[in-house]
Amino acid sequence: MQRDLSALAERTYDLAIIGGGINGAATAREAALRGLKVALFEARDFSSGTSSRSSKLIHGGLRYLEQFDFKLVHESRTERRTLLALAPHLACPLPFVLPIYRGDPYYPLKIRVGLSIYDLLGNLGRADRHRMLSREEALRLIPGLRSENLRAAAVYYDSETDDARLTLEMILAAAERGANVANYAEIRALETSASGQSPEIVSAEVEDRLTGRRHELAARFWVNAAGPWVDHVRALLPGFDGTKTVRLTKGTHLILPGVDPDHALFAAILPGDRIFLMLPWHGHALLGTTDTDFDGDPANVQPDRADTDYLLAAVNRVLRRPFSARDVRGSFAGLRALAIEPGRSASENTREYRFHEEPGIKNFVSVCGGKLTTARALGEKLVDRIAAQLGAATTSAQASRTTPLPGGNTGSFEDFVRKAMDEAGKDFGVPAQIAERIVRTYGSRWQQVLGPIRESPALAEPLAGNPPLLRAEVQFAIRHEMAANVEDFLVRRSGLNWLAACSLREAAPAVAEIFARELGWSPERRQASLAAFARCCSLPTSP
Repeated sequence: MQRDLSALAERTYDLAIIGGGINGAATAREAALRGLKVALFEARDFSSGTSSRSSKLIHGGLRYLEQFDFKLVHESRTERRTLLALAPHLACPLPFVLPIYRGDPYYPLKIRVGLSIYDLLGNLGRADRHRMLSREEALRLIPGLRSENLRAAAVYYDSETDDARLTLEMILAAAERGANVANYAEIRALETSASGQSPEIVSAEVEDRLTGRRHELAARFWVNAAGPWVDHVRALLPGFDGTKTVRLTKGTHLILPGVDPDHALFAAILPGDRIFLMLPWHGHALLGTTDTDFDGDPANVQPDRADTDYLLAAVNRVLRRPFSARDVRGSFAGLRALAIEPGRSASENTREYRFHEEPGIKNFVSVCGGKLTTARALGEKLVDRIAAQLGAATTSAQASRTTPLPGGNTGSFEDFVRKAMDEAGKDFGVPAQIAERIVRTYGSRWQQVLGPIRESPALAEPLAGNPPLLRAEVQFAIRHEMAANVEDFLVRRSGLNWLAACSLREAAPAVAEIFARELGWSPERRQASLAAFARCCSLPTSP
């Protein structure tokens, strides 16, 4: 995948997509698989907004059953199965334990009925079905649970993912099918046709933020998938009336010491109608999430102390050993760009996606809402709509449901991991722990990452930090995954995501050194990249 903005002006595209988060990425993949000429451009790095700041889940949304949103749950559960087939390295089934305490807003029978419906709406087979636990069974399974007032528990299944890499592999898939994709490419202006009663967007001026050069992009149809910036992009449209199409709510997550390496926790936050999730995550625990309205600059969303206090109080209600603010290893916050539903609280607001058409402009659609799990289905429906409007003959949508993502050609995944780890050790001398992480991160692309070690053995050297990364991974991200700076690699390409911000700070100088060598950075540019990474490592939730 190579970055070439100068090529934008060489053709007229069928579809131009503004935004390189999961919705834009999935739409680009869908359109490219079906034969459309596609361009995708992102003002920052791919998945640098909401799509790297989620709860890392591919899930049906168990709590949406209480809102009777069966359509969303069914679609989500179906997509979970599809994503496991497309990307087994990025859609890992995970058991969730739901403890039931006296005073909770739910009771054992209600949970049993709800989880039975959840299973009926789509699971991965018999081993993926829920089961109920007695109080004693729950404490044996999760010794860290608080025993006082515990009535029972349930185990059910969703899946864990690396949201940033899932997004990236969607973009890689689009690029493999001919899409022109670019990060750090910001739309500056939209131009409309001068003739006709219904104006159309015919071109855009796109600025390369790495060079300052501006390029013209022409396309027949435009999708605004800018997430929290959807309405900022709409403001470039002629005659924009200032209306809003999305409601921004902030979700904060904390990184804590691990509680259980094999199970996630799901429980109520009292009082109110919220829940928390705690997932095992790279030897740590990932705790989330808040859901509060946000009206600031989307580029500056950050956790605050109130978020930390709220989440710690929530999880401490069910833990035998409570956490304090001193236990927080790191934190991050992201914004949900929800389709507006007047009169509903943030938690009640739908997570379904909507397509907003601008009055009087027939070839421009904005994507509102949606979630990581349903992005592929969103792309399928949106491309159906676009192809019909363009009168374009496309291939079947079946390809997007069956064509693996670039790292997804693994067959039985756990068997693949064992075999690949053995090969990585024998062929490249990579220690087993590092080999396993690389195989689980890159899937069937792992040999492309380690292959250059044969010619340059120094690439097998680990960088400082825990868990250690290899120099080969940095080089691969620069040459093949469009990483442009230190943060791009450590936070969004390494597979460690926000854990890198708290455990790999000492690796940053060596990473910057590799970037400088590969990209010809000046000392000033190298220092600026290190400073940007340092800013993303800040811990505003610390005492």
